[in-house]
Parts: sequence; structure tokens; C-alpha cells
Amino acid sequence: MQEYQLRHERKSVLRLFAAFRSPLTARGLFGSYHLPFAIMGLVVFTVLSTICVTRPAFADPLDEIKQTYSQIKAVEARFQQKLYIMTMKKERDFAGEFFYKRSKGFLWRYTSPKQRLFLYDGKAIWQAEEDKEFVIKEKINKQKMEGNFLDLVEDISRIDQLFTLKGTTKEGDTQVLSLVPKKEGTLRSARVWTDKAHLVTKIELVEVTGNTNVITFSSVKTNGSIEDSLFVFRPGKKEVLEQ
Repeated sequence: MQEYQLRHERKSVLRLFAAFRSPLTARGLFGSYHLPFAIMGLVVFTVLSTICVTRPAFADPLDEIKQTYSQIKAVEARFQQKLYIMTMKKERDFAGEFFYKRSKGFLWRYTSPKQRLFLYDGKAIWQAEEDKEFVIKEKINKQKMEGNFLDLVEDISRIDQLFTLKGTTKEGDTQVLSLVPKKEGTLRSARVWTDKAHLVTKIELVEVTGNTNVITFSSVKTNGSIEDSLFVFRPGKKEVLEQ
């Protein structure tokens, strides 16, 4: 009975965030990634950096973004997320913090409407919720995460390898890039908003299922000091369900 209950709770967690790749099988909020962004998921992302790079005139927009993000070693930011789930015909709002450290991992820590997290420690993705008696651990090939922005900084720094630029438009001082993935998967298209410094301020991901994930970032700090311990998951007394 207990095993059935755990299985039922686990399916509920994954169903809520399975939109984007979006993260969850566990799929997260990001749908393309088999986990959360969903994350959770995820999942996305806008990193405002203060790095200034000399750029030639009329440079490719994707090259501009790559050049900036390739210099980012660490990121911490707040985010607001809107996830539209087609099958439920409902929009869900989330908020939280994002942390990234090159060669260590990334963390999507949700604070609203309740606490949950999606942590990649370099070997596996951990998913946990405050009111659940179990956590999910999924060992994953990092290549399977490519292109869903769950690993935000890494995907943006390789954006030209993962996406084809279909066109650009202007919204005031913001440039909007319309993208399609080069490989077939759960993601149908993406849009990336960049400011005058070619920094990402918002990302929209649309899955083949119709699920839409939009993430906007604020209070971004780049290349600051982030403790390695932040990317080590400690399950405590919770049961670990491995996939």
C-alpha cells in the first residue's frame, strides 16, 4: 500500500511539471528534458551580465549571445515563470532562484507557490518537494539535457549548435530571436529576448504538445562567489527513488 502511495505521489509531481521537457519521465517544467522545468524544469533563461565584449558591426545575433555567455562562470538570479499546460487548459505561476557554477552544476530552487528544487550535481538530477517524503534521483547523460535551457548557461553558450535562427523582431529596445531546434524532440520552438548588450532577459519555450514555458529573470549576479556545497544534494531522512 505504501509503495502504491509513493508511486501515486511521484506521478502527481511529474505530471504537474511535465510540460516542457520541462522538465520531468520525470519531466520538469522544461519539457524537453526528461525531468523537471519541471522541472520542473524548467526550465530557460536570462542572465544579465556586466561583461562587455568588443563586437563587430552586423554580427550574427547568436554569435553575440554566445560570446557573452561563454565568459560566464557563475550565475545567481531570481526568476518568474509562467507555465501553460495544454491538457489542463491552465496556466501556473512559479517563482524562485536560479544558481549556476561552471563544472559544478545548476539549481532551480522554487519558493512559490511552494518549495521544490531541481538540482544537477554533474552526475544526476535531483527533484524534491517540501511536503513529499521522497526525492527523485535520475542519472542522466548530459547530452540529453541539451536544448531545453534547463542547463541555462551551457545551452546559451552553445545556442548556434542547438538551434537555427528563423528570424528577429524588435520590441522597443529589445531584440526577439525566433528559434527552432536542430534536432527533433519535445521542443517545437523557442524565442529569446535580448537587450542592447545582447544579454538574455526572457525565454519562451513551446513544446510539440502545446505546453508553453516562459521565464523572466531579475536581480542577476554573474561571476560572483558561489559555494560548491550548494550543488550537493542531501536527502536526509527522505526516501530516494532512483531512475
